[in-house]
Amino acid sequence: MKPGSKTLVDIIFLERFSFRLLIVLLSVLSTVFGLALPYYQKHFSESLSMPFLLTCIALSFGYMAFNQLTLFIGQHEAVISQKKLAKSIYSQYLTLKPLTLHNRSVGEVVSLYTTDVPSLTVWLEQSLPYGLTTLFPLIFTPIFLSYFYDLPPYFCFGLVGVLVFMNGLMAYRQSLFFFKFKKLAADRMGLVNEWIQNIRGLKILNWIEGFENKIIKKRKEETSNRIAMVTNGQVMNSISSSITFWLNLAILAFFIWAHDKTLSKSDLIALLWVTTVFLSRPLRQLPWFFTFVFDAWTSFRRLGDFLNLKNQPAIIISTTPENSNSILEVKNLSLVVHGRTILNRISIKIKPGELIALIGPVGSGKSLLMKSLIAETPFTADIFYKEASSYVPQDHFVMSASLRDNMNFDYQSSTENDAVIMDHLAKAQFSFELDRVQDGLETTIGERGVNLSGGQKQRVSLARQLMHPEKILLFDDPLSAVDISTEKKLVDEFVKLKNENHAVLLTTQRFTVLPSCDRILFINHGEIVFDGPSETFLKDSRFESFVTGLI
Repeated sequence: MKPGSKTLVDIIFLERFSFRLLIVLLSVLSTVFGLALPYYQKHFSESLSMPFLLTCIALSFGYMAFNQLTLFIGQHEAVISQKKLAKSIYSQYLTLKPLTLHNRSVGEVVSLYTTDVPSLTVWLEQSLPYGLTTLFPLIFTPIFLSYFYDLPPYFCFGLVGVLVFMNGLMAYRQSLFFFKFKKLAADRMGLVNEWIQNIRGLKILNWIEGFENKIIKKRKEETSNRIAMVTNGQVMNSISSSITFWLNLAILAFFIWAHDKTLSKSDLIALLWVTTVFLSRPLRQLPWFFTFVFDAWTSFRRLGDFLNLKNQPAIIISTTPENSNSILEVKNLSLVVHGRTILNRISIKIKPGELIALIGPVGSGKSLLMKSLIAETPFTADIFYKEASSYVPQDHFVMSASLRDNMNFDYQSSTENDAVIMDHLAKAQFSFELDRVQDGLETTIGERGVNLSGGQKQRVSLARQLMHPEKILLFDDPLSAVDISTEKKLVDEFVKLKNENHAVLLTTQRFTVLPSCDRILFINHGEIVFDGPSETFLKDSRFESFVTGLI
């Protein structure tokens, strides 16, 4: 069994095992009390004895009490397991790297929480309690009928077997609708999440209506599937509700035409109680028991697949740099994704006090190289060594909180650090006046930075890193959303960091930045084809067309 699947089995069945055993015990007691009741009913109807009457009352109360207690404990254990499952998914998601998750949308991961976790814990909440209170009656009732009414075991167990088989077929069909429901819900949530994240861009490109039509189409598929699911469920309920009638008819027909024993009135009352009252709930529950078992199994597989995801590890032969003065050094770094070579034998050495620009055509591998330098990709390298670094990605993360909280990276943070925050916001060229931020550090930034422009989010991210700069600063396209004036001021701040003995490596498409850099790394088709001073690069005729394109 794979580790993820074993985790699920442990959470659902093995953790708090004493409570799982208690559910089994209570189910057995409920069944025993339920089957003992017709036996004492028969004796009471024959003797009208008070002890038999009190025994019947006690058995009836015990049957209902044990049954309800079984369900209560199952529901309570399901809630506890849901918390543990959610924590396992959360922990797993934090460990997975972007390339590991590239085929899974945010909506799909969210659906694991909203749909699959409750679906899986149905095994505790309903399948285990209902299953046992359904299973034991279906096992013990044929034995009871065979022992007390001399019915042939093959007839009793054969009759129950036919009922179980019919309900299993109906439940399997219903579980297919459930599975499709979860898949469609995950697809729709992924589309809605993408729509929310990109609504401004969609509006600019006039694509909102087309994208919303995709969501509506997916919702219509969901609705059609839901209608079919409800219809099939109603058919199941109709059949399971009438099944006790056919059960009674089959048993009575057997007594009339194939059995030589004559039933007394008390025998008939007890028999009808067993087949009409005692078995009515298990038989009504049986199709739904199977449905939830099948449905939970699909969730078990989906959750297991997610928990079994593993990051492909980076393969590093040595962490000892060849140059003792380097604070970042890689040699022969290569990255292959799905059989395609993205980065090919890249070697870089960076010393303190350098400002370096990593440039190249779109799709040349700049961002993946930056992510590799923070060990976020499954690269291979002969040497990989770096000191403490900080990284600012292209996709800037901001919290739905105040500007102060975003700078402190903490919710409801204190004001004691405000002076430092203001200083570094200024260094990142974030101005309350020019950026029209009326409430200062109290300004509320909406979900995913909806109240900020792309340039504002970019500068907030920069300011946050500038507050605690590491020895190596990696900036992925930090100037893409600022004007020329702001760009110059930010480059001046990068130069100051360099003069303070930090190493700054940035990707950019801005030609005007290059003269301020000490070195240029030019990457094309995943290979470094130039590594040298900016003056040499700007004079190299091989790159003239590229530089002209940046102007």
